[in-house]
Amino acid sequence: MVIVGDSPIRGCAAKVKQLLNEKFEMLGFVSPGSGMDSIKDTARVKLQQLTRNYVVVVWGGGSNDIARNNSTVGMKNTLEFTINANHTNVIIINAPHRHDLIRNLCVSNEVEAFNRKLSQKVEKV
Repeated sequence: MVIVGDSPIRGCAAKVKQLLNEKFEMLGFVSPGSGMDSIKDTARVKLQQLTRNYVVVVWGGGSNDIARNNSTVGMKNTLEFTINANHTNVIIINAPHRHDLIRNLCVSNEVEAFNRKLSQKVEKV
């Protein structure tokens, strides 16, 4: 299993590894503060080596893009990541709400809109 994402996933690979049996190999690509384009590029080489025996978890793809008013770019890169990883199993977890920001900021609304659109688009892929 490979988990890729930005700072909210720090330590998640280790925690998930504890929950799985020893047959599972676990790898985490954490790219703090990065947009999905950087995350996608960082993981590209490793992903090319994966087969259907692997699961790639994209966790929070686009959250930094959303905060920077680049949700369209985050969506594009998340979908490209999914399409390019068609030789393996991919799980996409919604972009997380920014708990470091005031809850009623427009970023919260953008995260909800992004997650809704992502869900609709992934169903079509």
